[in-house]
Amino acid sequence: MRIGVTDMNRILAILVTLVLLAGCDGSDPAASLSAHKRAWAIMGTTLEMTVYRPQQADAAADFDAAFAEIETIDRLMSLYRADSELSVLNGSAGGAEMSVSAQTREVLAASRHFWEISGGTFDVSMQPVIELWGFYDIAVARRPSESDIAATSATTGMDRVELSEGRVRLRPGTALDFGAIAKGYAVDRAVAALQARGASSAMINLGGTIGVTGPHPDGTPWRIGLQHPRDAALLSTVELSTGAVATSGDYDRFFEDDGVRYSHIIDPRTGRPVAGMASVSVIAPNATTADALSTAAFVLGADDGLALLNDCASVAGVVASVDSEGRIGVTATDSAGLLSVAVPVAPLAGADRACVWAVP
Repeated sequence: MRIGVTDMNRILAILVTLVLLAGCDGSDPAASLSAHKRAWAIMGTTLEMTVYRPQQADAAADFDAAFAEIETIDRLMSLYRADSELSVLNGSAGGAEMSVSAQTREVLAASRHFWEISGGTFDVSMQPVIELWGFYDIAVARRPSESDIAATSATTGMDRVELSEGRVRLRPGTALDFGAIAKGYAVDRAVAALQARGASSAMINLGGTIGVTGPHPDGTPWRIGLQHPRDAALLSTVELSTGAVATSGDYDRFFEDDGVRYSHIIDPRTGRPVAGMASVSVIAPNATTADALSTAAFVLGADDGLALLNDCASVAGVVASVDSEGRIGVTATDSAGLLSVAVPVAPLAGADRACVWAVP
């Protein structure tokens, strides 16, 4: 068995590459705004922020406010912290209902929304199955037996999560993992903090989940490259003045057994890693939506995943599938007109489905 896992730099290089093209540094000799940048390690990845402000002191206050929001989400929702609210909630499964923070309630409500619109393929209750496969410690990842998969899958499903009036109860054996939505939600909280402080041009990149508010000071949009899942090339380039981008892929946490790649993204319908998919990138009005829909579309597969994105108003997506020979096929949907590098684009459907989560 050969095990492969990306390090932090590879995550950033593969998931999303920021493309610095002519005119996109926002430089203008007459402008009073300057670019200020900072980076941190948090949520198991790298956080990078860019803010345009006249003074360093203004940018420093922006960074502090935005980072505090992300730090709060990490403290509440990390599975790698025994004292996090999520860990405590998972430990309460089968017992009495538990009062949770407003942030956790919002993520649970958003998770139920995406579970419903995706036909159950976005499911934050897959934690027991992910653990069964060993994806929380890739060094011990292995194929479990079919009987263990069936038994563990019986404890999953958002219908086993009871949420009412700020209190949550998990049925016995059920546990949650917000890994497919928490980064997006954290980015949205951080962007909101910047907007509340009056920041008119800023970008947040949390491990490849990116949120922007306002164009560069010269009016040009942020240009974000979507990395090819196997090669040192771009699938497409996105131009954003507001909104978010997120990517789900099979290259983050995976192991190979008998020449078969098993990725950490599990299909709730089978209890097994998704096959035949390499990556899905989603561009949406907010990062919570982009994060969740990229996972949902990945699980649905190339055709059904593209169909879901194609039906969603204000959403664009790039879907990369992989065949048995390892060849990558790429197609896209772009009702919002955001993709600036040509890839095969599917004919639009109604493109009016209410998929976007309205972040409180």
